[in-house]
Amino acid sequence: MFSRVHPDVVYPVSSDVTEHDIDVVSDLWTMEGREVYRGARDPHYTHANVYWLYDEDLDRVGLAEHRHDDHGDVSLHWYYDSPFATLLQEKGWTEGESIWSQFDSGAVDRFLAEGRTTPESILEACLHGPTRVISPKMLITWPTVYSCETCGRKALKPFHEGCVETPLDIPSIEKLFCVDDDLIVHSPPSDSEVFRRERLPHASDPSSQPQALEPVEQAPPSA
Repeated sequence: MFSRVHPDVVYPVSSDVTEHDIDVVSDLWTMEGREVYRGARDPHYTHANVYWLYDEDLDRVGLAEHRHDDHGDVSLHWYYDSPFATLLQEKGWTEGESIWSQFDSGAVDRFLAEGRTTPESILEACLHGPTRVISPKMLITWPTVYSCETCGRKALKPFHEGCVETPLDIPSIEKLFCVDDDLIVHSPPSDSEVFRRERLPHASDPSSQPQALEPVEQAPPSA
């Protein structure tokens, strides 16, 4: 989950109670219509006051992020079924079919024979065409493409001296597929930030991108 106070901070997603919240007595709060227990301030973060949120089963379901200069200025972050929705804090992401459904059988057979079974390895195989495969990890750290004008090869890692480094481009938004680690395609809402994150203007046709596109009782969270 990208922090709204400091966008370089990315919060991890785990359902486990954090160590500093074990045996902490917490109030039950209603936040955005949800009843949750709030843990103690997470001492690992200094950019904001961060409190993890738990449901009645004491599974972690989100966090509250308070600005230092105004503790009443709080941003709530929630876990969603889609890792993209959780990372970008956007409702409306839908889960579809496997990425294999986007390729013909010959390409699928070749990918499998080459051991290309991760988003990164499939993306690398597509670098010479318009198709791009993006994972949540890539939205956090945008891929660098290494290419050689002499041999014409492109890869996500340097393969010999003299490679030219460029950020991954998006030749066609229509051929941009957001996939999770299980290679399931997740479709974004039309106004998703995925279309306007600072990396994506490398697209050759940016005009094709969408425009515009942010207590009642006591109970202890315990492991």
